[in-house]
Amino acid sequence: ARSRYGDEVLTSPDAAKLLGPLSPRYIVALVGLPAQAIRKHSRDLKEHIQIRLKSKPAIMAEDVRFDASGQPGLVNVYCAFPKGLNGSPVIELEDGEVELVLQLDERVSRKFKLKEMVYEGKLEL
Repeated sequence: ARSRYGDEVLTSPDAAKLLGPLSPRYIVALVGLPAQAIRKHSRDLKEHIQIRLKSKPAIMAEDVRFDASGQPGLVNVYCAFPKGLNGSPVIELEDGEVELVLQLDERVSRKFKLKEMVYEGKLEL
């Protein structure tokens, strides 16, 4: 918000909308995936994406959207995961790290250390 609205970030109504109530979802972008692999699994892709935690159940994607406006042959995938809804776990700093896993014909994963996502003493997800 600050990069978009500069010094007006605290007074701009548009900035307020952007910074408004937090979504009850985690949104994750997977950028630059091979379009052919994603297209092959587009109908059931959300069943193949999850956030894994060490001591809690995995969080399964509840919605997946695509954006093919980037480089030819590549697609961006935006995944929404429930945040504490319908019994899904909430990610907490004590979890240590999370792993995003996409399992199609091959497994793609990335681990994130939660201590690197702390801002002003609070986990910001």
